[in-house]
Amino acid sequence: MKKDKAKKKQTMPEFAFKEFTAEESRIYEEAVNKFREAVSAGKALKQAYESYAIADQELRSLIQADFLKILIAERHFAQQQPLEKIAKDLDVSLELLMDTHARMLQEVGVAAADQFSREHGPLGPKTND
Repeated sequence: MKKDKAKKKQTMPEFAFKEFTAEESRIYEEAVNKFREAVSAGKALKQAYESYAIADQELRSLIQADFLKILIAERHFAQQQPLEKIAKDLDVSLELLMDTHARMLQEVGVAAADQFSREHGPLGPKTND
């Protein structure tokens, strides 16, 4: 069985970073603080998420995804904890952490390329085909 090479080729995904309203910012801060308290108390990630109710499903998903990224940044990058340990501590799958980690790196790459383009013009050679 041959692997589909078209599926292997990946392009840089588009990311849209949300602009929060004042109320959304307040909810975001409160939720992250509650999630942080729960995780510090030894709760699993799912239990931490249950510690603060967010009515808006889209906002809830965004905050929960961001919180996981915050934990990965703090524990994996800053404290150099292996993703396996973080997964065990949070009672989540290693696959979830690896997927989130990969997305974080993609977001950083896109943000860096956007910043470079704003400062120095578009990437790649200029052609007049």
